[in-house]
Amino acid sequence: MQLPTHFVAGALIDKVVSRMRLPGWARVLTTGGLAYLFHGVLDKLAKVTYHPPEPLDDPFWKGYHQRVLPVFTWATVLAFAPRHFFAMLCAALPDLDWVVRGISRRTGRTITGWEKPVLNEGLHDLLNHVPVVKELNHLPDWRYERKAVLVEAGLVVMMLSLLLWLMRRKD
Repeated sequence: MQLPTHFVAGALIDKVVSRMRLPGWARVLTTGGLAYLFHGVLDKLAKVTYHPPEPLDDPFWKGYHQRVLPVFTWATVLAFAPRHFFAMLCAALPDLDWVVRGISRRTGRTITGWEKPVLNEGLHDLLNHVPVVKELNHLPDWRYERKAVLVEAGLVVMMLSLLLWLMRRKD
């Protein structure tokens, strides 16, 4: 999944957990833990979204990844980060692997412990022990299918709709 999808999921999780009657420390741990774990679930669903593992020299890929996603990412940050920053950070944390590994590749320096995507692989290994989540490994591979953009867009619309509905409720 793309970064703004993880951000929206984090904000939604934060909103749901904030409605529970938990002590402050339990709310922080629950929010952070669920946001982190849900990143892995979303990543498993990424197999049925437009998500080529490497950049493509293709006008559609460039338009989507260099125009649409950056605008949506900033809009998501501006709209939700002031209130849900911690949850959004936790929801994106497993992707720190790709940032660290990218810096390592560009600088030509190996960063000890990050030869592999440790946060992502560890999370996926953990989730592969959860039977229902493990079944997501059998989804079809649509990562190169342009129409699969609609799968992620639909998921984001559903999460955003629920988040906005919860934000309007006064319970």
